[in-house]
Amino acid sequence: MNYIVAAILGVLFLAVLALGWVRLAPLPTERFSARPGPNNPGTHKLPGGVKYVIPLRILPEGALDHLIWIALEAPRTHLRHQEDDLFAVVTRSRRIGFPDITVAWVADDALHIHAHLVYGKSDMGVNEQRVEAWLDQLRHLDDDMDDEF
Repeated sequence: MNYIVAAILGVLFLAVLALGWVRLAPLPTERFSARPGPNNPGTHKLPGGVKYVIPLRILPEGALDHLIWIALEAPRTHLRHQEDDLFAVVTRSRRIGFPDITVAWVADDALHIHAHLVYGKSDMGVNEQRVEAWLDQLRHLDDDMDDEF
């Protein structure tokens, strides 16, 4: 009986340790300024994430600046890195706190957005859903501005 209790307590201890690691472990800072491909326009599903390449001509002016503000309004999302033409945010899952990194930048007359997980192999489409919601807000930015005036 004591072995069963010890085993259960051991498993619980390891689970708490793992959850603590997910929340407290340092994130790979090299990913905050990485600009991975592909670079051709479209939506590219990648292992553990998604990459969007959207021509600037079909987006509102100042799309990157607007996207920063939209991203920072999202729950559990924090700015981690910013340059003139790039920003990186970390969004954590609600319950466990798994981190996802989203990097957006402008290059070659296109807005590039790369959203990907840090731990695991599959993000179950969460990054794509989040970025789609941000892009939907960005696309309707002109409509919202017209309503304010």
